[in-house]
Amino acid sequence: MTFTVSTIRTRLVNRLKDIADVTDSVLLQMATDLNQFLYNRMFETDPERFVLLQSYTVTTSPSTQALPAGYRDNTEYGYGFFFQNSDGTASSRQLGLTGYGSIELGYYITGTNVVFTGINSTTNFVLRYVPVLADLTLVSQSFVVPDENKELVQEGMVLYYYRYNEDPREYEQDAKFMRLLTLFIDGLPKAPKVYALPSPLSTGFGGVFNDLPSF
Repeated sequence: MTFTVSTIRTRLVNRLKDIADVTDSVLLQMATDLNQFLYNRMFETDPERFVLLQSYTVTTSPSTQALPAGYRDNTEYGYGFFFQNSDGTASSRQLGLTGYGSIELGYYITGTNVVFTGINSTTNFVLRYVPVLADLTLVSQSFVVPDENKELVQEGMVLYYYRYNEDPREYEQDAKFMRLLTLFIDGLPKAPKVYALPSPLSTGFGGVFNDLPSF
């Protein structure tokens, strides 16, 4: 993606003629707000687009390890902690949730850490998770949407500019932006409408799963 904040400034000048009242700081604030809004809407429809991976090795229980910097959550379908096969390849077997003090096979989240429970031999996992979207802090940084959606970002920034200036054209611009947003979202791949159930590797809270799976 090459559609940067600097590019949008040029397009805003072409669209509005004069945005001299918008400093780089204000522009980046508006761009960050719009970028976060678009990220959230895209994530609702196509979360797989944003998935990141983090590897973990666990040898004892309980084992407390840091979550990745920028971790948001892993509650979407297809996200979470997955066992790795002995040859290092991915497995579809997923680690279930437990809780504080549990001796059952699983994990729980506390603050910025994950605590693995019920694991007493070396086991490798991969965490598939949703990251927090970082703020735009440089005009050379890009928006989260694909480059071909310049008009959507441009009209979104026009809307934020009108809001910044308390311009009555905001309401008409909002309707225009929402029409473009609907077309954009409708064109994204759709995530399956399913819900994650407790892992078959875990018997749930209060139970004990004594054996790790073999791969």
